[in-house]
Amino acid sequence: MRRKSGYATPPGMTSPSWSRVRARLDPAAGAGNRGRAARVSTLVWKVLAALVVIGLVVREPGAWAASLVGAACGLLAGMALLQLGLLAGAAVWRVRVSSLVIGVGGEVRTWNSPRRRVVLRNVPLILSVGLTSVRAPVRRRLWLTSLTSVLITGLAVAATWVLLAGSPLGRGVALASSAVLLHGLLPRRGAGGTSAGWFLFRLPRLTGRVVEEYEATPMVNEVSDALAVGDLDRAERVAAELVATHPTLLVAIGSQVAVLTMRTRYAEALHLVSKLVGRTDLDQRDMAFVMAEMASSTANAMEAGQLPVEVGMGAARRAADGAVQLGYPKYRCTGTLAQLALLEQEPDRAIELATQAKHTSESALGRADALATIARAQMAAGDNAAARRTLTEARALAEWLPRVAETAARLSIS
Repeated sequence: MRRKSGYATPPGMTSPSWSRVRARLDPAAGAGNRGRAARVSTLVWKVLAALVVIGLVVREPGAWAASLVGAACGLLAGMALLQLGLLAGAAVWRVRVSSLVIGVGGEVRTWNSPRRRVVLRNVPLILSVGLTSVRAPVRRRLWLTSLTSVLITGLAVAATWVLLAGSPLGRGVALASSAVLLHGLLPRRGAGGTSAGWFLFRLPRLTGRVVEEYEATPMVNEVSDALAVGDLDRAERVAAELVATHPTLLVAIGSQVAVLTMRTRYAEALHLVSKLVGRTDLDQRDMAFVMAEMASSTANAMEAGQLPVEVGMGAARRAADGAVQLGYPKYRCTGTLAQLALLEQEPDRAIELATQAKHTSESALGRADALATIARAQMAAGDNAAARRTLTEARALAEWLPRVAETAARLSIS
């Protein structure tokens, strides 16, 4: 289950939010704790899956096929129920649904707006919901949304035991959906997402800077909303107010970095991010976001000629690798990696990576940014006609976006 407690990412902000933070980070010292949590989660999931299969096969060996079919259905149903519960909770407790992805595979159709992105994929078997809170009290709304999701799923799972458990197929559905619910209740939180269990059991007990990060989320979303429609002046005003009020919060610094990126002041953005690396109050998850943003800002600065390629390329590669090692999802780095490939004069590789970034983008601006990279790579490969076609979609999404506008200007001159 994917959860967002922050804001949709404008290009240059590689992480969907910097508000998902906790205690401390020294990358070497903190890695063990967060890595252990991920390993425990994986182990629990494997144990639950094994128990479901063994329970079904041992109980009725002659009906194992029907039982396993039921388990597959229960697995998909349980995951869908948790996500549908989030949608219901978001509607009741007024939490914004920032993204909704239906299915897996290639994109069939997308619907983009400044505040929400909806994607329909080839195989509509699963559902993924991204949430962000734009109203106070943030923690209470997120906790109640998670509670609603768990209650809805729990009631549905209970109903499968009452109504369906009399047959092998029904028992498979009941057992597998129960396993999904139990796994969802396991508290876990990383750069890739947060479980319902973490919001239910850990969020209410948070103290210190992490609480401030969450409570600042509504102002962060004001910055994000302004950037989404190209209102840079308003975004800059709100970001300045946020930094003045909370100068040490990652969400405040992240908002400032986003504004600088949109102003094409990439070297200044990189300087701000670089200063975060030495902080000792950030945990592994926080540092994963920081390293991903460092890679992105370095790539932007090199691309704009604000940093020599021979100086920045190695640093950008190391930062991207470090982010992934710390738990940052690799697919979210593909846009940055595409820029690096283009800087290394590998247009085919850049097109491949930027196409992946386009398909996995979490906002209209992210998609437009990826399309700008594809168009630049196509120009580098000598195919200006393809670049014009690519840029048509990018301009429809965000014509004002700096990298889109610059690419259009280059294409006009060529």
